[in-house]
Amino acid sequence: MDKAIQDIAKIELHCHLDGSTSVELIRQLAKEQDIDINEEKLFVDSSCDSLDAYLQCFEEILKVLQTKDSLQRAVVDVAQQAARDNIKYIEIRFAPLFHMDQGLTLTEILEAVEVGVQEALHTLDIQVNLLICAMRQHDEATNQALFDFIQQRDSKAVCGLDFAGPEVGFPTTAIEGAATYGLEQGFNMTLHAGECGCAQNVVEAIKLGSHRIGHGVAINQDLEGLKFVKEHDALLEICPKSNIQTQAITSVHQLNIPYLIQEDIPFLINTDNRTVTQTSLNEEYSLLLHHQLMTFEQIQYINQRAIKYTFLTDEEQQQLKFKMQS
Repeated sequence: MDKAIQDIAKIELHCHLDGSTSVELIRQLAKEQDIDINEEKLFVDSSCDSLDAYLQCFEEILKVLQTKDSLQRAVVDVAQQAARDNIKYIEIRFAPLFHMDQGLTLTEILEAVEVGVQEALHTLDIQVNLLICAMRQHDEATNQALFDFIQQRDSKAVCGLDFAGPEVGFPTTAIEGAATYGLEQGFNMTLHAGECGCAQNVVEAIKLGSHRIGHGVAINQDLEGLKFVKEHDALLEICPKSNIQTQAITSVHQLNIPYLIQEDIPFLINTDNRTVTQTSLNEEYSLLLHHQLMTFEQIQYINQRAIKYTFLTDEEQQQLKFKMQS
């Protein structure tokens, strides 16, 4: 890895806990829990033909993430990987409702990941927060109940909400009620949108009040759509290798990054799922440099600018700005 990439202080805003738990930890948890894991199902490659195929990997990983101990260790594990990429701030997202198969309560799940966050903060040179994922395919009542629980718990580690899951069949309009409810509760929100070829989902997500868009790549070639993104000051959370694997794009050139930079449209590069995609943030930037889509100076610029789009308080953003420059 080019040392210059490593030297740049970075931010990551789109990283899934389950999809980024390392193979080494998954293997160790499977051994401890006496669970058979098919390691070939933990990741995808160029043969992946859709988002649905990509999402099947999570079923295998989730088998070992059903205990408090495994959740705590997974948070630390992902934070360690991020720290190796010289990431100074990361928002790790996860769906609590997918970790209840062995009887954990929502309270126990939140306690476990909060302990993991605290351990990461005390042992690594990185700041960590959590995003809670609601799911597009879940009904409105289920997602609202999840938001109520998070609101009542008032966790210092949770900084916002996300909507993940399949876009096909569950467009942004289908989750409008639950998303609006979350925003009315005072939560920061990012939405997965535009990962399956529908630019309108990105526009609708921003109209709903989402501050950031997970992926959003369907809009990257739509100049009017990008103008809308810029006018509403929403940040696109772009995940290049993942977007290629899910067939959201066929080439990194479709991300239209030089145009985004030229027009100063907010975006940040992310890993999405480090293990499923078999990537790191340094590797994502290396790919873009290889295709001459960005310069080192531009990488530094977008990471500095991304501080504004973190779900941190103004004071915390100032502290992070100082940390990124030191």
